[in-house]
Amino acid sequence: MRTKKLSFHERKKRETTNFAIMKLPYGPATMGRDNLRATSLNTTPKSRFSEMLGMLQIMPLSQLPLFKEGDDLAGIIVSRAKKLGVGIRNRDLVVIGQKAVSKAEARIIDISKISPSARASKIAEKTGKTAEFVEIVLKESSKVLRADKDAFIVRTKRGATCLNAGVDKSNVKGNSTYALLPQDPDSSARRMRKRIQQLTGKQVAVVICDTRSRPFRKGQVEESIGVAGLNPLIDYRGQKDLFGYTLRFKNVAIADELASAAELVMGQGREKTPVAIIRGLARVRFQDRASSRFLVVSSEEDLFRGTL
Repeated sequence: MRTKKLSFHERKKRETTNFAIMKLPYGPATMGRDNLRATSLNTTPKSRFSEMLGMLQIMPLSQLPLFKEGDDLAGIIVSRAKKLGVGIRNRDLVVIGQKAVSKAEARIIDISKISPSARASKIAEKTGKTAEFVEIVLKESSKVLRADKDAFIVRTKRGATCLNAGVDKSNVKGNSTYALLPQDPDSSARRMRKRIQQLTGKQVAVVICDTRSRPFRKGQVEESIGVAGLNPLIDYRGQKDLFGYTLRFKNVAIADELASAAELVMGQGREKTPVAIIRGLARVRFQDRASSRFLVVSSEEDLFRGTL
C-alpha cells in the first residue's frame, strides 16, 4: 500500500502534535514530549523553580560596556544583574574575566613606548617576539623557564607558571597595546566582593579568571587567578568513598572549575560578556580568608617537574 507523501507543513504539524504546553509552578510555560518535562532555567527574581530542583545556574551578564580605567566594576555588575532580572543573591559566585579588571585598574600598556634591555633583545631573537614585548614579560616575571620559537614560559612574580606572564593582546584596542595581569588579583577580588556586598547586602564570593594552557593537553581553559570569599580548594583527603576506601589525593580546585564553568557562557571573542554569576552550588565553602596562592605549587611539589 502506497503511503501518502506529506508536504513540508504537514510534516512539521505532525512532528509537533506530541508536544504539550505545561505550566510550571514558577516561571513561563515550557515544552514537554511524552510526559517528560523539559524544565526552563528561568533566572528572574520571581522564579524559584530551578532552586526547588537543586539546579546549578550559570548566568552571563551580557552586553556590558567596554571597561576603562577607573570604572566601578562592582557597581556596573550589580546594576546590569538587576536590569537583566538576575539580581545578586546570597551565596552567588561572581566570576569576572581578567581583562575587565586590568582595564579598570589601568593595567594596559603601549609597548611601542618601551625601551628593551639587552637581555630582552637576546630573548627576542630566540622566540621571534619583539624585544619590547619580551621586556614587558620580563618585568612581570620572576624567572624565565623556557624561551624558544615554540613557547615563552615564565614564573610570574606571584608564583604562577604561564605563557608570556599573562601579557595579552586579545580584546585590547590599539596595535601596540597589551593588557597585563592585575598586580594583585586577590586584592582586586576582595575589593569587588566588599563593594558588591555593600551594594546588595548579600554574601557573595568573587573569582577573577584568565585563560591558561595546560601540560600535555591541547586547547586552553579558564583558571582562577584571584579569589575572595571562598576556599579555592575542596579537600576530600581522609574522607571515605562509596566503598569505604580512604581518599588520599582528592583535593579539588573548585575555583578553577568555577572559572571554566563560567567561560561556557562568557566566551573569548566578541561576546562582550566578561562576567557570569554562578548560583546554586552548595559545595562551595564561603570564608573570608582566601587566596589564589593556595592553588600554586612549589617546584618541589610539582608532579610534572623534570618531565617537560
